[in-house]
Amino acid sequence: MPRSPDALSFSTEDLADYDVLSDGLRSLESSIADLDPIAKDAGGEPAPLPTAREKFGDTVGLTAEDIQAYVQRSLGAPPGTRANEKKTWRVYVDGIFGPLTPRDVLQLRQAKLSFPFVHLVVGVFPDEVCEEHDAPTAIPHADRCEVLRHLRWVDEVVPDAPWTLYERFLRVRHIDYVAIDEGTSIDPDVDRDRLKGYDLVKSLRKAIPTRKTNTSTPMPRNVDPFKRDADKAEAGPPSADRTAGGVVQEVLVHVTPMRAVQDALETPFEEPKELTPFEEPKVDEFGTGHGV
Repeated sequence: MPRSPDALSFSTEDLADYDVLSDGLRSLESSIADLDPIAKDAGGEPAPLPTAREKFGDTVGLTAEDIQAYVQRSLGAPPGTRANEKKTWRVYVDGIFGPLTPRDVLQLRQAKLSFPFVHLVVGVFPDEVCEEHDAPTAIPHADRCEVLRHLRWVDEVVPDAPWTLYERFLRVRHIDYVAIDEGTSIDPDVDRDRLKGYDLVKSLRKAIPTRKTNTSTPMPRNVDPFKRDADKAEAGPPSADRTAGGVVQEVLVHVTPMRAVQDALETPFEEPKELTPFEEPKVDEFGTGHGV
């Protein structure tokens, strides 16, 4: 049985709690914008593990305020200056992203938090471009783009990113700034053609720095690097190796025990005993060999 209109009617007081969602098409977006801009971008971010802080360094724990102050200093702004909070800045980062590493995502995080409001555009190099510049990756292009699309920091993915940035690309994509890791210009692993694009960006005053993440894993102080090898050496090599055809072949491998190597390193080098100088046999004046 249809319900009467009276049964579906609500009073103004009943709808008071729903004003945020009932005030036009932009009500939900406006309610989110009312939140603090820092909380909007980084609120609810899980805290990094202590081991991550130890392994990857300071970039793991950078706050939005730290990142934005650093960017403002790089742009020559006076200390304490804040960027325009009414503008959404379009920041660009490019790369192979295959595989995606902590260094990559921490750079994307810095780029996203470089201003109060950022639309982060991420360019991904296609497979053929990577191969052309001797930087092949085993992860297909579609996979790399799809992984980036689901990152919380990424707003837009450009699947056909140019290897060398040029001015028209920046203009068409409305890029305000390009985030570049510090030290990139002196990194021998960075292709020269990519550096040409970054040099252009710097000349246009469209570059902002991101602090590079340390991805090296220091060896713990309480770990003896020789002990594990010594244990393996003392255990000896395997006595047989099974081939694909099921034939067992004896493998004879001569392994110098690691303990002997350590002893040799730890034992001071001893000079060999000095040999007795060679003495000519005594002979008489006739050469008979008898003492004179």
